[in-house]
Amino acid sequence: MLPAPTAWRAAAQRHAGLFAPLAPGARIALVARSAPQTMLLWETGAEGLAARCAPFAGYGASGADLVFAADDEALAALARALDGALFEALRACIRNGSIICYVLHRRAELEERGFDELLEAIGYAFMGACR
Repeated sequence: MLPAPTAWRAAAQRHAGLFAPLAPGARIALVARSAPQTMLLWETGAEGLAARCAPFAGYGASGADLVFAADDEALAALARALDGALFEALRACIRNGSIICYVLHRRAELEERGFDELLEAIGYAFMGACR
């Protein structure tokens, strides 16, 4: 049910401005909640952004900075949006709960790795300290 890596990479290339600030080694995973054995990765490297499938051994073991865990409805919505409004679809699915966004590093680390614009595009807001 995960998109093909070539389609996932092409979708990211259409939003290159969001990925350009990412530090080498930044990783964003997409996992199907109904079949979490495999993850689809966006990964920045020396040659730019790549997309590939890899085994998913759990959130902490994934090596990802962000993990999107999507239900089947969300995966279908993402597939329909690959050629256009991918980040709008991600944002809508996160808001309605069909995608859960796991942030696996502290905010300061994500900022250092260049995730600010991408997190804003998906509508992720960090909460301030409660007093």
